[in-house]
Order: sequence, then structure tokens, then C-alpha cells
Amino acid sequence: MQALPNQQPPDIQALLSQFLAQLPAAQLEQLTRKSDGFPDIRTESRTHVPTDIAGHWLNRKGQTMRGWASSESGPLRPIRVSGKLAWPVADIRRLLGVQ
Repeated sequence: MQALPNQQPPDIQALLSQFLAQLPAAQLEQLTRKSDGFPDIRTESRTHVPTDIAGHWLNRKGQTMRGWASSESGPLRPIRVSGKLAWPVADIRRLLGVQ
């Protein structure tokens, strides 16, 4: 973008900040959400999450997580809800050192 004579070029960072400040919270969250499709552990509001999400946060495959659950040898213990594993978010945060 060329500046007109005697005119300063726009401060793009300031314009972007103004634009983001005017967005509703839901729209801002959608724009800033990680593109991998998994929620951010720092903003997770659930107490327990499914195996795929827990595995993503811990950088482990689902099969590893299921192995931890069946042998009770891993650093976390999930609960079972209707035959599905539910991993405690508080324990995952503690394990990762995330507040």
C-alpha cells in the first residue's frame, strides 16, 4: 500500500488490534482457536476429556493411553463412563505443569 503524499502509512498492528477488540467473544475465540481442532488445555472447562484429546495434549497415541488405562501402569488413571475412558483434566495439567 502506498502512502499518499504528506500522509503516514497506516499502523497495521493498531488497526488489527482495534478490529479484534470490536469482535464478540465467540467470534474472537473462533478466530484464535488452534487449527488442529483440539481445544487448548489452558482454557478447557470440562473436568474429564476423551482419550483422543488427552493423548493429543500428552503427545501420545490413543493406543498408548488405552494401554495405560488397562494395565494401570501410566502416570494417569482415567475413569470409565458407559464403557468409555474419561481422563481427568486437572491431572493432565499437573503432569504437564500447566496452570
